[in-house]
Amino acid sequence: MTSYRERQVVAPAIMEDAAPAARAIFDHILTTRKLGFLPNMFAVMGRSPGALEAVAAVGEHARFHSALDEDLREMVICEVSAILGNKYEWRHHIHKVPERLRPIAGSAAIEDEPAPTGPALRFARLLAAGETVPDTLVDSLKEILGDEGLIDLTVMVGYYQLLATFCATIGVEVEETVPEAAMPLKGT
Repeated sequence: MTSYRERQVVAPAIMEDAAPAARAIFDHILTTRKLGFLPNMFAVMGRSPGALEAVAAVGEHARFHSALDEDLREMVICEVSAILGNKYEWRHHIHKVPERLRPIAGSAAIEDEPAPTGPALRFARLLAAGETVPDTLVDSLKEILGDEGLIDLTVMVGYYQLLATFCATIGVEVEETVPEAAMPLKGT
């Protein structure tokens, strides 16, 4: 994984000046994400409307339509972001993790949480780190989450790996309106 670039190398597309295809995708993102602003990551990706449309569609499923519950989805996002050093996604999502778990989010201690949280986050850590995921863990998660849940978990980890690569390579800047949040040290 590349280090997070210190400067953003591609300017965001401006909604008002965007091609109609990109504008329609931006409008859909604003409607589904309900943030009140277009995230910089999507604005930058809007320089390639085809990529934006494909990536945003996978993200919409992973975030809003997967078989995983909302708390687990947010913890998976933070786990993958911590492993891969994606400060953009970390800052956007850490405040959505249950408050009692924030101090241990992105650390090995979170894997001690009861199922499905602990095993799912161990799976996410191993997968994001490029390590072997033991068959026993996959079998356990399949039993706990079902086929759909296991697939959605795997897709979610892959999606946030893609975003980590994109954000780091392009140097996507975090919006000033998103609160600062220190990332955990890798391997803690």
